[in-house]
Amino acid sequence: MPALTDSLRTLHRIHRQLSDLQDRLQRGPRQAKVADTAVKKSEGELAAAKDAHRTAKMASDEKHLQLKQREARLHDLQGKLNAANNNKEYQLLKDQMAADRQANSVLADEILEAMERIDQLHAAIKVAEENLAKTKEEFNKLRKRVDEQQQGLELEFARVQAELTAAEGEIPELFKDDYLRLARAMGADCMAPVDGESCGGCFTILSPQVHDLIRRDKPVFCKSCGRLLYLPE
Repeated sequence: MPALTDSLRTLHRIHRQLSDLQDRLQRGPRQAKVADTAVKKSEGELAAAKDAHRTAKMASDEKHLQLKQREARLHDLQGKLNAANNNKEYQLLKDQMAADRQANSVLADEILEAMERIDQLHAAIKVAEENLAKTKEEFNKLRKRVDEQQQGLELEFARVQAELTAAEGEIPELFKDDYLRLARAMGADCMAPVDGESCGGCFTILSPQVHDLIRRDKPVFCKSCGRLLYLPE
């Protein structure tokens, strides 16, 4: 059976490997989730652009219809004007036609503005479509890369986990339960090398008695942070 110090060094190295692998296994799906959110956002922007274009088009069509109806009304008024029986009726019709022409002029200007707005919204749709296509392409590339990486990382994680199980089999039974309880609670932070006169985890100064126990290859836990201490190489 290897010396306790050697076992702890090996165990800490394996725990750190597992922690790094676990982080990398979680990082890929997190990145994919962010990219998927970006796709949904782009889809929402495209839907909003299309909705705005559709609403503007309907409003423009309504104004065109109003103008057509007003022009038809002017045509009717012109016929009535030509058939007016007296000056009063003639003047009333003429005033009404002038007011309608003014209203039609304003409406025609509004229609021109609406058409310009529709063109702008149509251009916005094109931009939103391009953004969505680009975002989807980036998402698909990322998802493919993550899927490929996940397979390798999962195999590596299983290999290192098996290595940890084997290394834990070398731990003396006297304090194995304490180690396992600490490892479950703290993961890679369950151990720390001695850093000069201090705990390498929390940097608390260690007493001479603690140093002596560690040098004699005894299991020692930091009284401050609870980490299992060992001498570095």
